[in-house]
Amino acid sequence: MEHTNNQKIVNKLAVAIALSMPWMSVIAQVNSATQDLKLEEITVVARRVEENLQSVPMSVTRIGGEALEIRNIASGTDLQKLVPTLSVGVSIVGAEQQYSLRGVRSGVITYFNEVPINSAAVDQQLWDLESVQALAGPQGTLFGRNSTGGAMLFYPKKPDDNLAGSLQIGAGSYGLKEVTGILNVPVNDMLKLRLGAKNRERDGLVKNLSGPDMQSEDRQAYKFSALFTPLDTVSNYSVLSYSERDESPYAQISQSDGVAGCPANFVSCLYTDFLTGVNRYDLELKRQAERGVRRVDSPYDSVQKGTELQFSNILAVDIGQTTAKYIAGYSHSNNRHFQNQLSIPLPVIVGDNVTKREEISHELQLSGHAFADRLQWVTGVYYLDQEIKSIRFFQLFNPAGIPYSKAGSVSAGGDLGIDSLAYYAQGTWSFTDQLNLTLGLRRTNDKPWEDATAGDPAFVCALSPSLPSVDLDACVNRLRAETNATTYNLSMDYAVSDDVLLYATHRKGYNAGGFNPDITEVDLQVVDPEYIRDYEIGMKADWQIGAVPVRTNLSGYYASYEDIQRVTTLFYNGRVSTGRFNAAEATLYGGQLQLLARLTPQLDLSISYGYLHTQYDSFENELIGDRTGNVFGQAPQDTFDISLTYRQPMPTGELWLNAGYGYISEVTFADENINLPGSTQDGYGLVDLRADWRDIGNMGFDVGVYVKNATDKTYAYNANDRSTPFGFISNVYRDPRTVGIELKYSFGQ
Repeated sequence: MEHTNNQKIVNKLAVAIALSMPWMSVIAQVNSATQDLKLEEITVVARRVEENLQSVPMSVTRIGGEALEIRNIASGTDLQKLVPTLSVGVSIVGAEQQYSLRGVRSGVITYFNEVPINSAAVDQQLWDLESVQALAGPQGTLFGRNSTGGAMLFYPKKPDDNLAGSLQIGAGSYGLKEVTGILNVPVNDMLKLRLGAKNRERDGLVKNLSGPDMQSEDRQAYKFSALFTPLDTVSNYSVLSYSERDESPYAQISQSDGVAGCPANFVSCLYTDFLTGVNRYDLELKRQAERGVRRVDSPYDSVQKGTELQFSNILAVDIGQTTAKYIAGYSHSNNRHFQNQLSIPLPVIVGDNVTKREEISHELQLSGHAFADRLQWVTGVYYLDQEIKSIRFFQLFNPAGIPYSKAGSVSAGGDLGIDSLAYYAQGTWSFTDQLNLTLGLRRTNDKPWEDATAGDPAFVCALSPSLPSVDLDACVNRLRAETNATTYNLSMDYAVSDDVLLYATHRKGYNAGGFNPDITEVDLQVVDPEYIRDYEIGMKADWQIGAVPVRTNLSGYYASYEDIQRVTTLFYNGRVSTGRFNAAEATLYGGQLQLLARLTPQLDLSISYGYLHTQYDSFENELIGDRTGNVFGQAPQDTFDISLTYRQPMPTGELWLNAGYGYISEVTFADENINLPGSTQDGYGLVDLRADWRDIGNMGFDVGVYVKNATDKTYAYNANDRSTPFGFISNVYRDPRTVGIELKYSFGQ
């Protein structure tokens, strides 16, 4: 069956590309005599300096600010349509989003203006952006944090020399209301400022019969940036962003094919009336199935509140052929998530989670060129101090009608963090004008720590008083570790011509370890680092079909992934515990293709495709047993996107039309998925449409209308199969079909 489905997918892709080729050729013949079509050069910072995308020997996807707007990118989950092998999942216990590239989700770092920050903060700043850049594969040398999966780089628009601004008002389905204002002010020749604010409100997508509606939005976000250039050789760029939300969280729609009766299922015993024999648990799950995925019955409060503050400052000084940069970062977040984790009026699992996070980073970087520009080099030192305070309470299996109480909850949490210090250097040597060799090295020293109290210090001493890490006076489990790693990047690229680049890259990436404070086995309390080594070959080419310019970037990769850290939930010492273990090894391989063609001066075609193979070579330890053979969570085998953008000058202004189709094949959201089909979402395709009339009357007014998920596809972007032992499955469903209109006034552009 799997082979048949894969063949169908390949056939569909082949047909789509085959159909597009004759169209391209016909258009090329029509225009060849009269048009000189060109594709713009795309600039990326994949190696911490600005470079032409076509000259960088690695897989990079860049989505510009204009593309983000025309494709209606409003959240991180929207980006997975545009980046090959990218999967973005949502958390069921908070506002975080989980980015996965090439199947690796424990090691993809999100950056905002060169500084690593958490994904919840990024998700509220996806507006007024210059670009989003996705770097696939381990980034073990140049970037602030080590990563085994890749990096997502988000760059806000910089202040410029124009006195300009815009005000945009939007409205749409489910009571959507949006207002975005931006003002760019050149104070003088040395100082330029940019200010922005965005407010977004939307009613809940899921109606609740006995409580607040679910999946609402109420968000405010602000950005302030300043570019100060007192001298031609000195610049200081600062970005301050702040956001807050006060809304209801994602609805976890519970379902079951039938709950076993008591005593086969102990949860059924808790909610069975032994006088009447009525299994209310089974009854309520059946009622939820009848309601569908957009209605619930949960008489409990639901809270998703949080604030995110980020500051970054980049001071750059040019000294001859060398540029010195000091990059400072600070972020602070405070989030609370409270929810009944089933969509039925029974308190089977009620969770209350509070997380506070603070990060301070410093990076000193030197870059330049030497030996008549044959050597391009960059070196630096990076330091991170991260601290997270987290308390999680779970009320489990309380009788119906009993209000939530922390006193009757299972709890976990405490303080944890990491101190990280790294030194790095990378250089590219040009043997000839065509042949380049790049070598990068990084030495990292990480000191993770955790002071675990499980929410109740007395519980720590009661559970594990004999552990050497337990402070018996304070009843705190104080865990400390130190790891060192050398990671590297080795690549060679050869320019066959001005328009064709061949390259081969080998990299090593690393993630620091952590702890399992709830596990009393001493040898399992410390989680070791994980490592990945990958090999990538690729070709980047600009070419033509007739007069039609075409850009194709093709790559294939193979990776060996060792000591993989995996989080699992298990019954341990008489309670539900969450542990992270070095439980697995795996071999990953795949490939990706990106194609851009300018069919006419008005019409652009974009196609991307990613193929990914993931399966655990081994997945076991003494607590979780043998789970070898599972596939990776958040690792769809096929990702495909095709988009057409048409621009037509009007008597006044310009008409823009876009149609996009994105496909994601079957994806599971859990790393333990054998015999748990409820954790898997079948493959699905999404159609998005948008039309804009820009600069109406040449007076700066725009109007845009859009449809997202035009075919009203129902699909999940998180699925949790707890049929064993609890007897239920919970899915978080993405937005149904939505329509909207946006009105915008701009000046000084």
